[in-house]
Amino acid sequence: MKVAVIGTGNVGTQLARIFMTEPIPPRTLEGMPLDADLYVISVSDSAVKDVADSFPEVDGIVVHTTGSVGMEALSDVKCKGYGVMYPFQTISKARPLSPSSIPLLIEGSDNKILSKIDDCARDYGFTHIQKADSEKRRRVHLCGTFACNFTNAMIGISQKILSESGIDVGIINPLVEETVEKLKTLPAKDAQTGPAARKDRHTLYLHKCLLKEIGMGEELDIYEIISDYIMDKI
Repeated sequence: MKVAVIGTGNVGTQLARIFMTEPIPPRTLEGMPLDADLYVISVSDSAVKDVADSFPEVDGIVVHTTGSVGMEALSDVKCKGYGVMYPFQTISKARPLSPSSIPLLIEGSDNKILSKIDDCARDYGFTHIQKADSEKRRRVHLCGTFACNFTNAMIGISQKILSESGIDVGIINPLVEETVEKLKTLPAKDAQTGPAARKDRHTLYLHKCLLKEIGMGEELDIYEIISDYIMDKI
């Protein structure tokens, strides 16, 4: 199936590599073919409807790639059918990914369209594919924010402390890698370690004093909230 990818951001660029095509600028749609089998609108959540409203009539299937926008945002596009192809992965332009490492959540305007979206994804190497309606995708998207985006922000705090202390930031990489490895065989609750999990209030106090000492007031607030959550819930 011939695929056209509309969007030049992180996800659009990555999907264009996988579908072996050039990403198309969403503002102008310049260079967009009218004979593609699948059109993938890969733009920010707030821009999906704007791109859909300016889309020309096509004979192919049109999908978007967002986790928190309903499939119905494409219902007015004149096309063979519409749906969603949501890649549940952290994606950056500079780091090429294999499609087999990107779980896909898909939806179609009818079963036939859903089947065609599934077939196309598998033809290009995607292997982890699940059907998910808008409500399920919203929940998965929320989970991704906790598991990936928040985790990355916490690692950023760690790197800042290390860098400002003159310590190689790479020292935390084995720790992060082992944390992820454990989750392949243990639920997060059983894998939890650290002073909050042990209810070691003395160490927690010392950590909080250190954060005050090095002028990280906002990070201290985060430390207290997460430590309290671990002690109360895990």
